Amino acid sequence: MSNIDKQALLGADKHANQHRLSRLIIEANSAELRAIAEAVEQYTDQLIAALADSEKRIAELEAREIKPAKGEVLVVVSGFTGCGKSAIAGEIEIAMKAIGVPVQWTNGDAEKHMTGADWLTAIEMYKPTVRIVEVNVPRAAGIKVEGE
Repeated sequence: MSNIDKQALLGADKHANQHRLSRLIIEANSAELRAIAEAVEQYTDQLIAALADSEKRIAELEAREIKPAKGEVLVVVSGFTGCGKSAIAGEIEIAMKAIGVPVQWTNGDAEKHMTGADWLTAIEMYKPTVRIVEVNVPRAAGIKVEGE
């Protein structure tokens, strides 16, 4: 996890601080000080639980991430519902096949199997603007691709 040392947060220091808080709660001379110490202890527990929940969510999101296979160029067409994504993706498929590049759809929507004329009609209807972003996925050190 980023710049946070989780082991330090959850290790000996945490237990030592919990012990100090517990002693303070027991030995505190005033009810107000005792209440503050209890609130700090509860807040700390909530922060630790939130950290654990956040780590689970990050793991879920990372598991859903689509990554290109070796030798593959991954094209992701993204946009809001009804903006013409499928039409643009369909035209990309037609262009790639026209120059002999094999194309594989990873999601099998029936909409993705329309004819080229249908794609053009959809593009004329939606009139989308396309923004292209190229992302380099670095290879692990020492791994070479054929021809290098």
